[in-house]
Amino acid sequence: MPMRVEIVPAARFARASVETLLELAVRYPEPAIGLPTGRTPVGMYEELARMVAGARADVRSWRPFAIDEYVGPRAQACSNRAFFGRYWKGQWGARPVEQFDPEAPDLAAEAEAFERRLGEAGGLQVAVLGIGANGHLAFNEPGSTRESTARVVELHAASRASAASCWGSETPTHGLTLGLRELLAAPAIMLLADGPAKAGVVALALHGAVSPECPASFLQEHPGVTVVLDEAAAAG
Repeated sequence: MPMRVEIVPAARFARASVETLLELAVRYPEPAIGLPTGRTPVGMYEELARMVAGARADVRSWRPFAIDEYVGPRAQACSNRAFFGRYWKGQWGARPVEQFDPEAPDLAAEAEAFERRLGEAGGLQVAVLGIGANGHLAFNEPGSTRESTARVVELHAASRASAASCWGSETPTHGLTLGLRELLAAPAIMLLADGPAKAGVVALALHGAVSPECPASFLQEHPGVTVVLDEAAAAG
Protein backbone atom coordinates (compact mmCIF):
# COMPACT_ATOMS: atom_id res chain seq x y z
CA MET A 1 0.00 0.00 0.00
CA PRO A 2 1.48 3.40 -0.96
CA MET A 3 2.06 5.99 1.73
CA ARG A 4 -0.99 8.21 2.21
CA VAL A 5 -0.24 11.92 2.50
CA GLU A 6 -2.86 14.44 3.63
CA ILE A 7 -2.03 18.12 3.11
CA VAL A 8 -4.35 20.55 4.88
CA PRO A 9 -4.46 24.27 5.71
CA ALA A 10 -2.84 25.15 9.03
CA ALA A 11 -6.24 25.95 10.51
CA ARG A 12 -7.38 22.36 9.86
CA PHE A 13 -4.21 20.59 10.98
CA ALA A 14 -5.37 19.68 14.50
CA ARG A 15 -8.80 18.49 13.34
CA ALA A 16 -7.33 16.47 10.46
CA SER A 17 -4.85 14.85 12.88
CA VAL A 18 -7.66 13.78 15.22
CA GLU A 19 -9.85 12.50 12.40
CA THR A 20 -6.99 10.39 11.07
CA LEU A 21 -6.12 9.06 14.52
CA LEU A 22 -9.73 8.04 15.18
CA GLU A 23 -9.92 6.39 11.76
CA LEU A 24 -6.84 4.29 12.54
CA ALA A 25 -7.76 3.48 16.15
CA VAL A 26 -11.25 2.21 15.32
CA ARG A 27 -9.71 -0.72 13.42
CA TYR A 28 -8.74 -2.33 16.73
CA PRO A 29 -10.98 -3.25 19.70
CA GLU A 30 -8.43 -2.15 22.34
CA PRO A 31 -5.71 -0.36 20.44
CA ALA A 32 -2.29 0.09 21.99
CA ILE A 33 -1.39 3.57 20.78
CA GLY A 34 2.04 5.21 20.91
CA LEU A 35 1.68 8.89 21.75
CA PRO A 36 4.15 11.73 21.08
CA THR A 37 4.81 14.98 22.89
CA GLY A 38 6.13 18.34 21.74
CA ARG A 39 4.58 21.35 20.05
CA THR A 40 3.19 19.60 16.97
CA PRO A 41 0.55 17.32 18.61
CA VAL A 42 -0.76 19.85 21.15
CA GLY A 43 -3.63 20.94 18.92
CA MET A 44 -4.50 17.30 18.24
CA TYR A 45 -4.82 16.54 21.96
CA GLU A 46 -6.86 19.68 22.58
CA GLU A 47 -9.23 18.87 19.72
CA LEU A 48 -9.53 15.25 20.89
CA ALA A 49 -10.44 16.46 24.39
CA ARG A 50 -13.20 18.65 22.91
CA MET A 51 -14.55 15.75 20.89
CA VAL A 52 -14.49 13.40 23.89
CA ALA A 53 -16.24 16.02 26.05
CA GLY A 54 -18.91 16.41 23.36
CA ALA A 55 -19.40 12.63 23.07
CA ARG A 56 -18.08 12.70 19.50
CA ALA A 57 -15.13 10.41 20.33
CA ASP A 58 -14.53 7.61 22.83
CA VAL A 59 -11.00 6.74 23.97
CA ARG A 60 -11.90 4.52 26.92
CA SER A 61 -10.72 1.36 25.16
CA TRP A 62 -7.36 2.82 24.15
CA ARG A 63 -4.15 1.62 25.80
CA PRO A 64 -1.83 4.64 25.53
CA PHE A 65 1.96 4.37 25.66
CA ALA A 66 4.46 7.23 25.70
CA ILE A 67 7.06 6.74 22.99
CA ASP A 68 9.87 8.53 24.83
CA GLU A 69 10.92 10.58 27.86
CA TYR A 70 13.72 12.94 28.84
CA VAL A 71 16.10 11.67 31.51
CA GLY A 72 15.40 14.37 34.07
CA PRO A 73 13.16 15.02 37.07
CA ARG A 74 9.71 13.42 36.74
CA ALA A 75 8.01 16.54 38.09
CA GLN A 76 9.83 19.00 35.82
CA ALA A 77 7.27 20.99 33.83
CA CYS A 78 9.11 20.23 30.58
CA SER A 79 9.11 16.45 31.04
CA ASN A 80 6.94 14.29 28.83
CA ARG A 81 5.26 13.01 32.00
CA ALA A 82 4.17 16.59 32.76
CA PHE A 83 3.06 17.03 29.13
CA PHE A 84 0.66 14.11 29.41
CA GLY A 85 -0.55 15.46 32.72
CA ARG A 86 -1.63 18.58 30.84
CA TYR A 87 -2.91 17.11 27.59
CA TRP A 88 -4.01 13.55 28.32
CA LYS A 89 -4.97 13.17 31.96
CA GLY A 90 -8.11 15.26 31.43
CA GLN A 91 -9.44 13.04 28.62
CA TRP A 92 -12.69 11.72 30.10
CA GLY A 93 -12.52 8.00 30.87
CA ALA A 94 -9.10 7.52 29.27
CA ARG A 95 -6.61 5.07 30.72
CA PRO A 96 -3.41 6.63 32.08
CA VAL A 97 -0.49 6.80 29.68
CA GLU A 98 2.08 4.05 30.29
CA GLN A 99 5.34 5.93 30.73
CA PHE A 100 9.06 5.54 31.25
CA ASP A 101 10.36 6.41 34.72
CA PRO A 102 13.24 8.85 34.14
CA GLU A 103 14.30 8.59 37.79
CA ALA A 104 14.62 4.79 37.79
CA PRO A 105 17.89 3.72 39.45
CA ASP A 106 18.80 1.56 36.43
CA LEU A 107 17.69 3.28 33.24
CA ALA A 108 18.70 0.42 30.95
CA ALA A 109 16.56 -1.94 33.03
CA GLU A 110 13.71 0.58 32.94
CA ALA A 111 13.85 0.62 29.12
CA GLU A 112 13.78 -3.19 29.04
CA ALA A 113 10.86 -3.28 31.49
CA PHE A 114 8.91 -0.76 29.39
CA GLU A 115 9.54 -2.84 26.27
CA ARG A 116 8.22 -5.91 28.12
CA ARG A 117 5.07 -4.07 29.20
CA LEU A 118 4.44 -3.05 25.61
CA GLY A 119 5.03 -6.62 24.48
CA GLU A 120 2.51 -7.89 27.02
CA ALA A 121 -0.03 -5.53 25.41
CA GLY A 122 0.70 -7.12 22.04
CA GLY A 123 2.85 -4.26 20.75
CA LEU A 124 1.60 -1.02 19.25
CA GLN A 125 -1.30 -1.12 16.82
CA VAL A 126 -1.07 2.61 16.11
CA ALA A 127 2.09 4.72 16.42
CA VAL A 128 1.62 8.49 16.32
CA LEU A 129 4.92 10.19 15.54
CA GLY A 130 6.35 13.63 15.15
CA ILE A 131 9.57 14.23 13.24
CA GLY A 132 12.61 15.99 14.63
CA ALA A 133 14.59 18.58 12.71
CA ASN A 134 17.31 15.97 12.20
CA GLY A 135 14.86 13.27 11.13
CA HIS A 136 14.52 11.50 14.46
CA LEU A 137 11.43 9.50 15.43
CA ALA A 138 10.77 9.47 19.19
CA PHE A 139 14.39 9.73 20.43
CA ASN A 140 15.79 7.50 17.71
CA GLU A 141 18.49 9.91 16.63
CA PRO A 142 20.45 9.76 13.34
CA GLY A 143 22.42 6.53 13.25
CA SER A 144 19.56 4.46 14.68
CA THR A 145 18.91 1.23 12.78
CA ARG A 146 15.61 -0.47 11.99
CA GLU A 147 16.41 -3.06 14.66
CA SER A 148 17.04 -0.56 17.46
CA THR A 149 14.99 -1.36 20.56
CA ALA A 150 13.83 0.51 23.68
CA ARG A 151 16.90 2.00 25.31
CA VAL A 152 18.70 4.95 26.86
CA VAL A 153 20.08 7.32 24.22
CA GLU A 154 22.33 10.36 24.14
CA LEU A 155 20.43 13.26 22.64
CA HIS A 156 21.95 14.97 19.62
CA ALA A 157 22.76 18.66 19.73
CA ALA A 158 19.79 19.51 17.48
CA SER A 159 17.38 17.70 19.81
CA ARG A 160 18.84 19.40 22.86
CA ALA A 161 18.65 22.79 21.16
CA SER A 162 14.96 22.22 20.44
CA ALA A 163 14.30 21.13 24.02
CA ALA A 164 16.22 24.09 25.43
CA SER A 165 13.35 26.42 24.58
CA CYS A 166 11.57 24.82 27.55
CA TRP A 167 14.32 23.29 29.68
CA GLY A 168 16.86 26.09 29.37
CA SER A 169 20.18 25.40 31.09
CA GLU A 170 18.74 22.18 32.58
CA THR A 171 18.19 20.54 29.18
CA PRO A 172 18.78 16.79 29.58
CA THR A 173 21.62 15.11 27.74
CA HIS A 174 19.87 11.72 27.52
CA GLY A 175 16.45 10.25 26.86
CA LEU A 176 14.53 6.98 27.11
CA THR A 177 12.84 5.84 23.93
CA LEU A 178 11.04 3.06 22.16
CA GLY A 179 13.22 1.79 19.35
CA LEU A 180 12.48 1.82 15.66
CA ARG A 181 11.77 -1.90 15.90
CA GLU A 182 8.84 -1.27 18.26
CA LEU A 183 7.57 1.77 16.34
CA LEU A 184 7.80 0.24 12.87
CA ALA A 185 6.11 -2.95 14.09
CA ALA A 186 2.84 -1.02 14.46
CA PRO A 187 0.57 -1.88 11.52
CA ALA A 188 -0.70 1.71 11.42
CA ILE A 189 1.62 4.72 11.70
CA MET A 190 0.65 8.38 11.58
CA LEU A 191 3.36 11.00 11.03
CA LEU A 192 2.55 14.60 11.92
CA ALA A 193 4.42 17.72 10.83
CA ASP A 194 3.49 21.36 10.58
CA GLY A 195 5.20 24.67 9.96
CA PRO A 196 7.85 25.80 7.48
CA ALA A 197 10.75 24.65 9.70
CA LYS A 198 9.78 21.02 9.01
CA ALA A 199 9.52 21.30 5.21
CA GLY A 200 13.11 20.27 4.50
CA VAL A 201 13.24 17.27 6.80
CA VAL A 202 9.79 16.08 5.68
CA ALA A 203 10.95 16.11 2.04
CA LEU A 204 14.13 14.24 3.01
CA ALA A 205 12.21 11.64 5.03
CA LEU A 206 9.56 10.98 2.38
CA HIS A 207 11.63 11.29 -0.79
CA GLY A 208 15.30 10.98 0.18
CA ALA A 209 17.48 7.91 0.56
CA VAL A 210 16.37 5.36 3.13
CA SER A 211 19.15 5.51 5.69
CA PRO A 212 19.84 5.44 9.43
CA GLU A 213 21.08 9.01 9.00
CA CYS A 214 17.43 10.03 8.66
CA PRO A 215 15.51 7.55 10.82
CA ALA A 216 12.16 8.85 9.55
CA SER A 217 13.13 7.68 6.05
CA PHE A 218 12.41 4.09 7.15
CA LEU A 219 8.73 5.01 6.96
CA GLN A 220 9.07 4.80 3.16
CA GLU A 221 9.31 1.01 3.54
CA HIS A 222 6.31 0.63 5.86
CA PRO A 223 3.00 -0.48 4.30
CA GLY A 224 0.66 1.43 6.64
CA VAL A 225 1.83 5.05 6.94
CA THR A 226 -0.45 8.08 6.87
CA VAL A 227 1.26 11.49 6.86
CA VAL A 228 -0.65 14.59 7.95
CA LEU A 229 1.00 17.88 6.95
CA ASP A 230 -0.04 21.48 6.89
CA GLU A 231 0.73 23.35 3.70
CA ALA A 232 3.92 24.90 5.07
CA ALA A 233 5.41 21.54 6.10
CA ALA A 234 4.50 20.12 2.68
CA ALA A 235 6.27 22.91 0.79
CA GLY A 236 9.34 20.75 0.10
